[in-house]
Amino acid sequence: MKTICVALFTLCIFSFASAQYAANFSFNEETPKEAKAETLSLNEKIARRNALIKQHNQLAQRTLLEHIATRVTYPELLREKMVEGRVTVKVTLNPFGQVQAYEILQSPDPAFSREVKRVIDSAPAVVSNQAYLGARKLNIPIDFSLR
Repeated sequence: MKTICVALFTLCIFSFASAQYAANFSFNEETPKEAKAETLSLNEKIARRNALIKQHNQLAQRTLLEHIATRVTYPELLREKMVEGRVTVKVTLNPFGQVQAYEILQSPDPAFSREVKRVIDSAPAVVSNQAYLGARKLNIPIDFSLR
């Protein structure tokens, strides 16, 4: 009788241990699937953020170019001399999309540079009522053409 009790007790312990092992084994098999689902959702989040950043970059470029195009005037002295050219400006934006600083990278004449500086000083924020997620530095080409 004593041997049967010990045998049953051993069988119960063995069964319990096997069940725990099986439970742990099946849990470990499901973990990669769950991790894969988390990775996909993380990848989706990254893709959405990248799309928003791209949208903000396009909006910033468009807003600044529209502002410059509507306010820039051709310097009269250069118009008389028939001087044309392209001014390239590196604009640094703050987290709210406002022009924080700018630098003239290339300019055929200082009069063009002064005109661009005048217009950029009055540039509006590129996004309103939200944080700007796009690039902090944009290179903007501004063409002065007599045509």
